[in-house]
Amino acid sequence: MIAILKNRRGPFYLITTFFAIIFFAVFASSLAILFSLFLIAVLVLYPVLLDWFSRLYGQEDIADELHFAKTKDGWNIALHRHIPPIPNPELAPVIVVHGIATNKYVIDLDKRHSLPYYLKLRGYEVFAVSLRGAGSSYHESSGGYEDFTFDDIVKYDVPAIISKVLSITDSKRVNWVGHSMGAMIFYSYLGITSKSEKEKIASFVSLGGPGNLNHLGLSLIGLLSRFPRARKVLDLKFGASMLAPLAGEIYTPIDQILYNPKATRPRIVKKVMKNAVENISEGLIEQFMSWIETKKMSSLNGFYDYIDLQKEITVPSLFIAGANDAIATPDTVRFVYERAGTKIKKFYVISKEEGASDDYGHGCLILAEKAEDDVFPKVESFLREHGTSKKQSWFFRLKRKFRQKVRS
Repeated sequence: MIAILKNRRGPFYLITTFFAIIFFAVFASSLAILFSLFLIAVLVLYPVLLDWFSRLYGQEDIADELHFAKTKDGWNIALHRHIPPIPNPELAPVIVVHGIATNKYVIDLDKRHSLPYYLKLRGYEVFAVSLRGAGSSYHESSGGYEDFTFDDIVKYDVPAIISKVLSITDSKRVNWVGHSMGAMIFYSYLGITSKSEKEKIASFVSLGGPGNLNHLGLSLIGLLSRFPRARKVLDLKFGASMLAPLAGEIYTPIDQILYNPKATRPRIVKKVMKNAVENISEGLIEQFMSWIETKKMSSLNGFYDYIDLQKEITVPSLFIAGANDAIATPDTVRFVYERAGTKIKKFYVISKEEGASDDYGHGCLILAEKAEDDVFPKVESFLREHGTSKKQSWFFRLKRKFRQKVRS
């Protein structure tokens, strides 16, 4: 009892503490009010500020051509083609696909922050994709068609994209590189497609593609499942564009989920907010939220268990995870790596411990300032070894590896 009394402060300290609490409460409330007023002002002036935002953070398409892959349900999927200055005919074309709530600009932003452009300069013909509902992709109906599911993308978009790329390039095989959901849809496609269709795939690269969503239940993303009305009224595309000037300047819990600010520059985050963010269809978000709540990943009709079908990934596959990724944690990427049935597979974690410049977050895998040193070479090396236009025998691959060692 004496010890407790000795640790107590006198009346003066109690009074100063009380006023300090009041001061900080008023200060915090004032900041919140000022920030709210600022957002209201930006919202009101947005039509006037739009041109200024576009000039500051807008981004031109760095691809050489634009093509469209027509799906069986009426979508025209935008394929932004990069033509290499010195093509290597031995290399199969590469398809690079974005994740949920984004378009092709998140994977093909500018010459420094673009895996397609990086591969283009090394002899690959590359197609940066905007999936249905994103970027320049459009539906044939005059009124548009906004609602679709994960199943629709797997069933219609993926085969249409592959078929169109094979037709344009006159190649027999393609490579698929997917970031986040762009990898998840390919996990699922390889699970449901035929053996003959799999033979058209030279290799597959997953950049932050989680094998399950069980870990998201307690995250901010998981909390969205408890507020269904909010999901339907939020305009992500407009909101991201409006807040672009503030992006990267105020580091919030949402930012912590999406990227590591030590690895990705604020100006790049601003450009992504302005150019790459898209709204999510109601059907797609409902399916994702169902997976988070039930900890199962099945098609809406119940025919397919996408987690169980990961064992059908039988093409050469590379899996890359960011050490600081909260969406596709290293464990969830390793989960699908271990389940994949292919005999040729590799797994990397981009971290300081493994020699990278920093511990990468989700977006850092494609947007970090040093991604072209930490990530892109690993992708290119795997594609060069396995992503050839013609299937190679084991003897040819062994001979090629020997030549590469001699050169190095």
